[in-house]
Amino acid sequence: MIPKEGKTINTEKLTLDDSGNFCWNYGQEFFIETAKGNFIWSDPDYHGDNTIRPYTGTIGDYCKQNHLRFLRDKGDHFVRDYCGKDVKIV
Repeated sequence: MIPKEGKTINTEKLTLDDSGNFCWNYGQEFFIETAKGNFIWSDPDYHGDNTIRPYTGTIGDYCKQNHLRFLRDKGDHFVRDYCGKDVKIV
């Protein structure tokens, strides 16, 4: 759901069985676009805390907030397959 101001609102909790498009910020975070909204995964392989948290905003908002010109598209994946079954969804 995208309101008039362009922000994405998460209306449902993400599950391990959901899929989304993963984009890497070349650091410890991945921006995830799903049908349930946008989320940020802190990847433990890059010293993150292995959590997925909701993100209220667009991919453009995320890039601006983190002073990034672009993210690397890593494709569409199920959360369980890409993040592992031990990921914490908060």
